[in-house]
Amino acid sequence: MTSLPILTYHRIVEGAPTRQIDPQRISVSQAQFRSHLSWLKRLGYRSFSLSDYPELLRKGKSLSPRSVAITFDDGYEEVLRLGLPVLQEVGFTATVFAVPGQLGGCNAWDDGRARLLSADELRQLDRAGITIGAHTCQHAHLTRINPIVAEQEIRGSKTALEEIVGHAITLFAYPYGETEDWVDGLVQAAGFEAAFATDHAPLRHADNLYRIRRAVVFPRNTAWEIILKSQRWYSRYQEWKRS
Repeated sequence: MTSLPILTYHRIVEGAPTRQIDPQRISVSQAQFRSHLSWLKRLGYRSFSLSDYPELLRKGKSLSPRSVAITFDDGYEEVLRLGLPVLQEVGFTATVFAVPGQLGGCNAWDDGRARLLSADELRQLDRAGITIGAHTCQHAHLTRINPIVAEQEIRGSKTALEEIVGHAITLFAYPYGETEDWVDGLVQAAGFEAAFATDHAPLRHADNLYRIRRAVVFPRNTAWEIILKSQRWYSRYQEWKRS
């Protein structure tokens, strides 16, 4: 089975994503986001819900060649306010990996200025058909903490989010995109069906369902670059560039 291209967004801002607004350089403007998705739709792409992906990987089933998945890490309130309207305009869906221990607060692990989704806002996204996944309780850097604490962060995020949305949470994303074998094992033992890293992961998603590769979107990325990152050969191209 050919791996599904998965794009990783973080923040969406109203104007240009300057360093003053976004010192971490992880945002795109709403206009950029609209351009990215509009061009994908114009070229015949359809968004795929990641909630169905683990089963397809296990069964080795194929996807439409112009399938793409949209993900958001951290759970910023901008995803609801600025992202959801664009997704609905173009008929796309997405997955939001939320940090339940920080809901309604700010991104304390970065500059502490960007507001996160509240529990009610997370439920609004869930009711709108957006898949909700876990991103630890406190945005913990799992490879750098005690395994006992890491297990609490992983299991606790699943339990907390399930209580909020009222149904099973089956997907997990690693904060900072980093994981190790023992972390993968904790995620699997917690009952998640799959987990997502970034671009330091196997080229083939079926090789490790607990280390699924994604392409990160940056402020500088144009619609053309998003189309490039949505190609099934993009991961191999990345590895070729690194070599």
